[in-house]
Amino acid sequence: MKLDIMERVKLLEVLPPQGDLITLKILRKLRETLSFSEAELKLFDTSYEYMCPHRSEETGRLVKCENKGFFVAQPTCGMHDELMLPTGEMNLQIPPAALAKTKEIHLGTQALGIAASALKQLNNSGQLTEAHVSLYEKFFPPDDKDTED
Repeated sequence: MKLDIMERVKLLEVLPPQGDLITLKILRKLRETLSFSEAELKLFDTSYEYMCPHRSEETGRLVKCENKGFFVAQPTCGMHDELMLPTGEMNLQIPPAALAKTKEIHLGTQALGIAASALKQLNNSGQLTEAHVSLYEKFFPPDDKDTED
């Protein structure tokens, strides 16, 4: 199945976080398959969130520095001359040309069932969004009578 970048991201988001041992092993392999390669990541503008670790006591209250933001490399806080610490948040900016690229994703029978079940559950609970439509239709192609209207 060919999936574009946004379809891969959306599928990663809907996969269940838990299950039995076999399901978890299948999910781990599926997540690795859907993840971005190093070559793909080089095409993206990646930045990481950093925040200043400085704390000071003013008037008996602990006051933390609010200086934080997304940076390509670890910055130094301009107010306190301290290296800022990573928060663990990442921001990907995907160029429009990269958005159109697809990747062939091999889904075994069980992985296909898990992914389809997750998407069907979203649909049945009314939680599908516009961003899920192309992905959903790859798992559940619309009938001709659905598109006649």
